[in-house]
Amino acid sequence: MVNVADPLMGEAYDTLVRAFGANVAWVLGHLAILAVLATLISVMRNWSKISEGAQLSRSHALDAFAIVLFTAIQTHYFSTTLAWPLSQAALIAASSTLSLRWCVNVLN
Repeated sequence: MVNVADPLMGEAYDTLVRAFGANVAWVLGHLAILAVLATLISVMRNWSKISEGAQLSRSHALDAFAIVLFTAIQTHYFSTTLAWPLSQAALIAASSTLSLRWCVNVLN
């Protein structure tokens, strides 16, 4: 069987394997990926209702997407290239991304 969950989930998948065994972890990992995809599809289909209800504009969405993207890129770099633990890499990446965002917004 093809295991898509292992490379996508990383250490979380390894935790599932240690907790439940390989077969159950395979099922749970793929169910988690399907749940995330279903949520993303639902959000995309209902984006107009969501944005009207939360009073979000396109700039808010682009700003949030940029924050998540830059944080993910930095976390990946810090954890793979610099071999930092994932939690510390994510914390440093999030704080530096939000600090950069603050600088751009205030200094513009």
